[in-house]
Amino acid sequence: MGMPVSEIEEQIREVYNVDISSPTLSRITDRIAPDVVAWQNRPLEPVYRMVWLNGVVFKVLENSRVIEK
Repeated sequence: MGMPVSEIEEQIREVYNVDISSPTLSRITDRIAPDVVAWQNRPLEPVYRMVWLNGVVFKVLENSRVIEK
């Protein structure tokens, strides 16, 4: 239910500017598919800690200079 090979080829071309043939890409995806399924089915921890950081930076004039605060 993932991306078809043609879409993966296109994305690799756009992001990395590299052409990979369909047969090569199929061999790669076939080889890593078991690892992907194992990762998807891995046991999860009951609790995950999360840190949320948020900030706003403004350019201000201070002592005749523009600085970020």
